[in-house]
Amino acid sequence: MAGLRELIAAALLALAAAAAVAQAAPCTLVFGQGRNLPARDGPDWDGLNARFNAGVTGTLEAAGRRVYAMTASSEQVDPEAAGLALLQQADRLGCGTLVETAVFDDGQDTLVLRLRVYPLLPQIGDGGAIVGLRIGTPLFVTQRDLGLAALQRLKPEPLAQQMAAEYLQHDRR
Repeated sequence: MAGLRELIAAALLALAAAAAVAQAAPCTLVFGQGRNLPARDGPDWDGLNARFNAGVTGTLEAAGRRVYAMTASSEQVDPEAAGLALLQQADRLGCGTLVETAVFDDGQDTLVLRLRVYPLLPQIGDGGAIVGLRIGTPLFVTQRDLGLAALQRLKPEPLAQQMAAEYLQHDRR
């Protein structure tokens, strides 16, 4: 009986240690925001961005990354406040990487799907203490430029998976 208790205790300690290691692993924040305002007869830009973001998130999760997804509407009126909230969330979660996803019309008859990866770096305050995070220079960028005619048949998920796989190929952990 004592041997069984020791075995159970050892198994519980191993599970707790594995959970602590998983929590300590840095996470990735996958953020997407629409750029084109919704039009009455136009495409659902926020929906396209959410689907693209979800495709990237799912691919990174399937590769074993600890990922948190966030999206914001194209109607977000205060980009500075949204950026600050994004960095605060990343800091709370312990994320060291930001993956930005975007699907938009560039205004020149081109449909753009883009994935950019940035490091999240410590922001140093006046006294030399870390006061939060800042976004560093992009580590990886991949983009697809399509004609706007492709918008009617666009399925962003397969492109999102392909582009996220390109990033994973670049960032082998």
